[in-house]
Amino acid sequence: MTDRKITAVIVDDEPLAIEGLKLRLENIEDVVIIGEASDGDQAIKLCQELQPDVLFVDLKLPGLSGLEVIQVLQSDVMPLVVIVSAYSEYALEAFELNAIDYILKPANLGRLKQTMEKVKSRLTPVQRDLEKYRLLKALGETSGLAISELEEWLGNPNQPLPTHFRQELVIKTTGNEKVFVPVKDIRWIDAAGDYMCIHTQKENYIVRITMKKLETELDDSMFQRIHKSTLVNIHQVQGIQSLKNNESMLNIGDDIFLKVSRNYSDAVAKILETRAL
Repeated sequence: MTDRKITAVIVDDEPLAIEGLKLRLENIEDVVIIGEASDGDQAIKLCQELQPDVLFVDLKLPGLSGLEVIQVLQSDVMPLVVIVSAYSEYALEAFELNAIDYILKPANLGRLKQTMEKVKSRLTPVQRDLEKYRLLKALGETSGLAISELEEWLGNPNQPLPTHFRQELVIKTTGNEKVFVPVKDIRWIDAAGDYMCIHTQKENYIVRITMKKLETELDDSMFQRIHKSTLVNIHQVQGIQSLKNNESMLNIGDDIFLKVSRNYSDAVAKILETRAL
């Protein structure tokens, strides 16, 4: 088990029962009570909002019963479930609904410690996989990559983080040779109709592609539009000079200056963000 606390919600219609269970659980290491409820509807709402690791629930509740609460949660946000009841006859039905344990009232500390060992053994792999999935899902949503691609990357930690943006351009030269140009080496790109002139430190290349299409294939955290016909690699910018009318001039070295039109002045802020300390 890691240093992460196990979060729990207690549901019982008897305040004294909640208080007694809470006091005993607080004496068990790594357990923290994050919510209490006195009926089934409150229990479902708490679990949906707080997403606890484990739910301690009585069977006899006002409104929805404890078993009905479990049935509802199985189709939504399902924590590990521990039934705490004065009645033993519902145990089989509870285990059929995947309850991890069934404790008869009054629950003593020793019995609760046994239950928490079960929770820990079940929660560790479950939680690890769940948190991994949530992180991959969030990364997939922001990067546009499939979860399967990200899982493959996790299995090869020496590989760079995958991206759906181009990492290199394949350019066909006048000599019918295909040249592979890493996008990080591109200094700036300017347009002439349906052709793009791609400038690197060593060479310039002409490519037949529209600015709009090329812009979607390049990482916008690296390339910014500074004019309707110009994209610049912001990592190549060495200095910025302010001009009149909310315009600017970018110095990209070798006495090369690119003008930022006022319609694209937000690009300057983006460049400054990348250089902020």
